[in-house]
Amino acid sequence: MREARARWGEPELVAQIAFTEWTRDGMPRHPRFLGLREDKKPGAAVPERAAG
Repeated sequence: MREARARWGEPELVAQIAFTEWTRDGMPRHPRFLGLREDKKPGAAVPERAAG
C-alpha cells in the first residue's frame, strides 16, 4: 500500500545521542540514547559532523 501524501511535523524535542563512529554512508554506528536536552530548542540543535 502506498501513502497518498507524506505529512511532516515540526521538531519539538531534542535528544542527546552517543555513538562510536560514523559509517561510510554517514550513519552513526552503535547509537544510544542518553536523554532529552531541555537546555536546547529544536531550532538551535545541529547534528554533529563527521571528523576528517
